[in-house]
Amino acid sequence: VRIARLIAMQNVDPASVLAITFTNKAAEEMAGRLAGLLGHKTAGQIVIKTFHAFGAMLLRQAGDRLGLSPHFAIAAEADQQTVLKACYPQAGSREINDWLAAISAAKSQALTPDETEGDFADIYRTYETALHKNALVDFDDLVLKAVQLLEQHHDLQAAYRQRFHWLSVDEFQDVNAVQYRLLQQLIGPETSVCLIGDPDQAIYGFRGATPRFFAQFVRDYAPVETLHLSQNYRSTQLILDASVQVIEKSAASERVRIFSEILDPTRLTLYQAPTEAAEAEYVVHTIEKMIGGTSYFSLDSARVDDDGVAGLSFADFAILYRLSAQSRSLVEAFERSGIPYQTVGQTPLVEYKDVRLVLACLWYLFNPAHRFYLDEHFSKMNASALAALLSDLVASGLRPLPELIDLIQHELMARALLPGSDSSHARIQQLRRRSVLFDRRLGDFLEAVLLQNETDFYDPRADRVTLMSLHAAKGLEFPVVFIVGCESELLPYHRAGEAPDLEEERRLFYVGMTRAQQRLILTRAKSRVLFGQRMENPPSPFLDDIEQALKEIEQARYRKPIKEGPEHVQLKLF
Repeated sequence: VRIARLIAMQNVDPASVLAITFTNKAAEEMAGRLAGLLGHKTAGQIVIKTFHAFGAMLLRQAGDRLGLSPHFAIAAEADQQTVLKACYPQAGSREINDWLAAISAAKSQALTPDETEGDFADIYRTYETALHKNALVDFDDLVLKAVQLLEQHHDLQAAYRQRFHWLSVDEFQDVNAVQYRLLQQLIGPETSVCLIGDPDQAIYGFRGATPRFFAQFVRDYAPVETLHLSQNYRSTQLILDASVQVIEKSAASERVRIFSEILDPTRLTLYQAPTEAAEAEYVVHTIEKMIGGTSYFSLDSARVDDDGVAGLSFADFAILYRLSAQSRSLVEAFERSGIPYQTVGQTPLVEYKDVRLVLACLWYLFNPAHRFYLDEHFSKMNASALAALLSDLVASGLRPLPELIDLIQHELMARALLPGSDSSHARIQQLRRRSVLFDRRLGDFLEAVLLQNETDFYDPRADRVTLMSLHAAKGLEFPVVFIVGCESELLPYHRAGEAPDLEEERRLFYVGMTRAQQRLILTRAKSRVLFGQRMENPPSPFLDDIEQALKEIEQARYRKPIKEGPEHVQLKLF
């Protein structure tokens, strides 16, 4: 709205506005809202990008000053592993992944190989050389190299500062050091800056992000005007009260009172199941009951009562968990129930081998001089045959991307290079549907696919229950939210050999709670198998922070394995 008002009421040139978001979905939604307010022609002049997409734009335009080809390819995680493994063939996969994680951490702090030490500096330098040799950049390079480009070439820095007089950054609490450095390069004496964020929702510390950049910005660019938005339009006041009771135990000193005018008195539900399988069944049963049953079987089997809550659809429910490994029992329960669902934040589409085979061919079409992907995924004979076929496609002229993907899929299947399974076909069709938005803009499509994050795969139009991680739920909202696994080893999560970051884990739980609009249901399993081990876990300590008046404990009912005695018994929970 602020951007629309600047353009409509203050005659700001839309081409002088740069809006930075943290997800592609957020960028698309912002573009859609602005188009509705300003019209497509005006809104189309506004640059709305994620940090990484903006960095890619800079590098496509001027990366040759750093020795980059304008047709560089973006290395997915599997490509990074291939590149580093080729440099160190004796290293195991765990060692390779540890090195890549350390390199990513260094890049998020804007550190080059020369600014690191010891054997790690040599590994980092070798990796960078191999990327450059193959005309590749990794995800972190898109921001780091953009920073280097603007820091080393003051004429470019001046040009971009002159171009963008109005800068807006969303989710500022999740900025890391290299992203802050990029903002510093874009902010000049005449730049008007608007930063939007909530320090209580900073949940990406493992990527180097920290809310301390709020204070850093105030020091660097004083005087700064700070506005606190205190009204919440999403959740009921009761859900807000419970959420605030959790987050106010944080060490953060400043706290803004948040209020809502939605005064539904429905309390939070707490439920304990004996196992993760029983927890998943409870989730399914509760959804069926709230929706009114999904089949005659539900009513006939007494799985649900006939008093379901009217007005809810499957899309109104979200199941949130700390670890993707928790989704297995949930998926099994939903498959048995027949309830439609979608999982978000699991394996990225680009990490599936069948999708990567199609993308390898598309990268070659984008730049026939670039053989890395063909040589990585196919034998020498098949790579050469495909290169000849793809070269003929290039010579025949540009085609719509969906048609190209169909042709590539057909050729790969004809050569028995692509599995013919339904799941493989479904993934490639998902890629095809995404390509429709790009018509013949192959480079833009490839970049968009590689830069997608977990939240970008959430489809709000699908009438399906959503299963997703707490991290993936950031920025979303649902009438009914379940947070499963409210146990001491999961929330806060304890990684083996590491002390948990209690502050960030608390903020993550707070983010999950505040996704709920009308109902919030917190569940736990008394016993859970995770990573091959069965664990007995007490409740999450975060549950104790919520006063009793705001929560109700739903009693579990278990059938007795013997005939005599009462049909059901109730167990004390929490």
